[in-house]
Amino acid sequence: MSANIALLPYSKKLGTRPGRIALDQLDWPLGRPAGTEGQCLADLGPDDHLIIHPRDTMYTRPTFGTRARVSVMVLEPGAIHGHHIKLLRWAWRRFHRVLTCNEALLADIPNGVFFPAGGAWVPNWRTLDVTKSRMCSLIASAKRSQEGHILRHETIAWAASQGVTIDAIGGGYIPFGAKSDGLAPYRYSVVIENVRERNYFSEKLLDALLCKTVPIYWGCPNVGDFFDTSGLILCESAEDIHKAMQNMSEADYAARVPDIETLREKAAYFGETNERAARAVLESSPS
Repeated sequence: MSANIALLPYSKKLGTRPGRIALDQLDWPLGRPAGTEGQCLADLGPDDHLIIHPRDTMYTRPTFGTRARVSVMVLEPGAIHGHHIKLLRWAWRRFHRVLTCNEALLADIPNGVFFPAGGAWVPNWRTLDVTKSRMCSLIASAKRSQEGHILRHETIAWAASQGVTIDAIGGGYIPFGAKSDGLAPYRYSVVIENVRERNYFSEKLLDALLCKTVPIYWGCPNVGDFFDTSGLILCESAEDIHKAMQNMSEADYAARVPDIETLREKAAYFGETNERAARAVLESSPS
């Protein structure tokens, strides 16, 4: 019998009686098996898999409410999920697989699987109108807790002081509906991850690529291990970002379009986080 693999959505908690969670409430990245209608988590068998996001309760709870093999995927960087990375060094035995891009954790545990987070918030990218009518955007929430949060706001303030054309979009700035509204019409977008950490890149980068928008990118220092960076403008400092913004032009964008085009399918691959996680667990599990 082939293994079934389900994923507990990030917004869903296991609670005190996890075995009663309906299978209807789970995600099935590789397809839901027939004959599971009306069943609960407790009905999964020992050959099945459940993938969860890290929660503080997962280290002490007496049960996950299922006979399925439970894996955890740590998607956030160490700056945000550092306590989980630390705890998993001794709690790894509770899990079938630990999916993470943190190299130090992978070196310390025997059941780790290298897994870049990725993600995408523009599911309709193949049919999206990406006609370019504006020069540059920067999407920023109101948060200021991480280095990248602060750099976004500082970049917006710098652009305003220098008369550099940029549309600041998001919390406290121009509101938008779909994520693509802040990317698809733009030739460039200043893409700043929350932190600079090896192997960590997020939907912020991938969404820009999917929208054929050139990323002026501050983030993953080894992003070249995952993508051909010819179409990206890589930045390591605020000064690098400022210089890139001052050099924006229609001609420069047009020259980069072929490189961006070649990256879209790979960006789409990394954007399918749940499907990649399911396959990573299955491929690393004995048959």
